[in-house]
Amino acid sequence: MLEKDFKELVLNIKQEISQTQVLIMSDANVRLINLYFKIGKVIYENSNWGNKFIENLERELKLDFPNIKGFSARNLGRMKKFYLEYKDEAILPMALAKLPWSQNMTLIDKIKDKEKREWYRNEAINGN
Repeated sequence: MLEKDFKELVLNIKQEISQTQVLIMSDANVRLINLYFKIGKVIYENSNWGNKFIENLERELKLDFPNIKGFSARNLGRMKKFYLEYKDEAILPMALAKLPWSQNMTLIDKIKDKEKREWYRNEAINGN
């Protein structure tokens, strides 16, 4: 095999690996956003327990998942806020899952108008 042919094969394999890594991360983000939406719904549906519910939930999740970040009382409250923003959608917009959690929350916190928020979200996605 010629060195040139070998280098081309290696380059193709590296590109496949990189593309697969991007797809894996994208799929993971979709699943994470959906999980946070579902948790937000549960928190909202149990609002009658007050802040104690979130505090107790935080404690229980940290006990069972000590190595996973993202289940602080603050973030659980943000999950509820996220759910409340999008609960009336027939299905959770796929575009939401294309952005990381922190960017979704920044858009919700800073832009109250849903149409403007959608425009900024689309611009962020298109601009990578």
